[in-house]
Amino acid sequence: MFLKKENFSYNGESATFFELSALQRIEFLTFMAQEEKTVSVDSEGISDQEMTARLIGSNIRCGARLIAMSLWHNDPTGTDVDTLYQQVLNSWPPEAIGKAEMQIKLLSGMLVPIEGSDGEDSEDADGTEKAEPVTAEKPLPAS
Repeated sequence: MFLKKENFSYNGESATFFELSALQRIEFLTFMAQEEKTVSVDSEGISDQEMTARLIGSNIRCGARLIAMSLWHNDPTGTDVDTLYQQVLNSWPPEAIGKAEMQIKLLSGMLVPIEGSDGEDSEDADGTEKAEPVTAEKPLPAS
């Protein structure tokens, strides 16, 4: 299998995460689009508190879905993604979901790693600008 994997630990428990496959990325983007559509349905006239609750719920569901898709690779012939998704929602705290989501997105190349968080700028020692990685989410620069 070509997928990268990493261990994840939280509160004394651990799991092995795999990067998402190409098909899973497409499915995850579709899931996120559906979530956004659900959150925005009848959003006119609702309170800020209600909208905040909807957005937080959506973020948790998206994170749980991403985790389930990643965990599925541990045993592809076993539990399906939908069952894993429900298990994550029912047994993981929101903080663990958030941390795991970030780790999986980094592992899957869906986020650019934060380098130089100690105040470094985006230039090499010789003054040339560092090249940013090209991902599916970012178009190639114009020539």
